[in-house]
Amino acid sequence: MAWKKVLVRTIPDADTDFEKMSSEVLSYMEENYVDTGKRTSFSVSPSDDGLVLTYTSIFRDEASKNEFLADSTIAAESTRRNTINASNGITKEITVDEEV
Repeated sequence: MAWKKVLVRTIPDADTDFEKMSSEVLSYMEENYVDTGKRTSFSVSPSDDGLVLTYTSIFRDEASKNEFLADSTIAAESTRRNTINASNGITKEITVDEEV
C-alpha cells in the first residue's frame, strides 16, 4: 500500500525565507525516486499568509519512503537545509506519516 508523509514548515515572519534543497539534489530525487515510481506524488501548498508551507509526499510503499529518508545524498542535503532553517527560526512538524 502507498505511504503518505506530510511535513509542515512555519517561518516566524514574512521577512524570513525558507531554505530550499539544491537543484542538484532535486534532480537526483527526480531521477532516483520519481522516475522509478518510488515517490508517486509531491506537492507544496502555501498558507494564505505565506508563513506556512505544507509538503505532501506519496510513496509507493513504506519501504520506498524509508529508502528515500535513508539515502545519504538526500540526508546530507536535508541536514544542510534544516540547519539553515532552524537558525532562522523556521519550525518543522511531521503531521502525517502513515499508510494510505
